[in-house]
Amino acid sequence: MGLLDGKKAIILGASSGIGWAIAERFAEHGAELIVAARRQENLEKLASRIGATPIRCDGRDYDDLKALADAAIDKWGTLDIAVNSAGIVRFNFIKDITPEELHEVADIQYFGFIYFMKHMGNAMAASGGGSLINITSSTAISIPLGLTPYSAAKAAINFATKIAAREFGPDQVRVNAVAPGFVPTAMNNYGGGTPIDEARVELPEDSPGAQAFIEQTPLRRITTVDDCADVTLAVASDLFSDITGQVIPVEGGNHLLRLP
Repeated sequence: MGLLDGKKAIILGASSGIGWAIAERFAEHGAELIVAARRQENLEKLASRIGATPIRCDGRDYDDLKALADAAIDKWGTLDIAVNSAGIVRFNFIKDITPEELHEVADIQYFGFIYFMKHMGNAMAASGGGSLINITSSTAISIPLGLTPYSAAKAAINFATKIAAREFGPDQVRVNAVAPGFVPTAMNNYGGGTPIDEARVELPEDSPGAQAFIEQTPLRRITTVDDCADVTLAVASDLFSDITGQVIPVEGGNHLLRLP
């Protein structure tokens, strides 16, 4: 018996990395899935493997996100779970930051996440409640250097997650954030590594990049996309039925020390 048997779920940002791994895990636990992202080819590959419905969606676009929520209601008549794992990383110091890179990140990781919470939250509220999960970042909890475009947007969504939890709570919609730290993925392959598939990168623990993070992580290990998928599964499930408004770091305690 799966933790999500009979649940209907949307996963945005499912075409690679953490979103891909979450979709795999949800399917293993019995969820019926719509997987969404901009990269249609990758979505169709994932959908064929796990029996999901692929829908192209631009995570920055208000109307695309509304259509995505409507598609779930049209298909199932309800929506139980919605996960937003869309995102991009841009590094720069504030003294060098450009309007272009700031807006590029904010469009998807601030505005897009707010739109996602609005449309998915409303769909869940209209169909009896559910679990809405934002994939943010523990770099929005620690104080990293050179990550203002990315981390500041994620910090804003961490805060907005708490507001949404209050606003949607009376409708039985739980809103939480899962906040990974450094995870070897195709998007975030800081430190090097060898791609395994669309979700995973092999990063030997004796590599310089891995060693830098291990030294600054209390649990002395590298976090994987599967770690993130497992925590997201738990938060989405009824195991967390009384938990809302929380930001849950998944990074072995790295936020307690520092980002290398």
